[in-house]
Amino acid sequence: MTARRVVALAIGAAVAVLVAACSLGADYPAVLDKPAPRADEPMSPAQLKQATDALISDRERLSAEAQAAAQPSAPATTATTGTTQTAGAAAKP
Repeated sequence: MTARRVVALAIGAAVAVLVAACSLGADYPAVLDKPAPRADEPMSPAQLKQATDALISDRERLSAEAQAAAQPSAPATTATTGTTQTAGAAAKP
């Protein structure tokens, strides 16, 4: 008899937790709601050029950093055996 009560209480608690997780006051916008109109004016041509120049300089800086990081550092001594093929080289018969 007490085992049934414990199981019933456990099931009731699980249902209560699941129902509590489904809140009605979610902070998500409705599907068909349109955003409020923008108060700001569009960027002027000078502001647009400044933003474009900033993005280009950032891209060039990051590209240079990535290329510098991708170049492996040369070891102090290297042994060459002549057995390594380069990419795209045909095998000798």
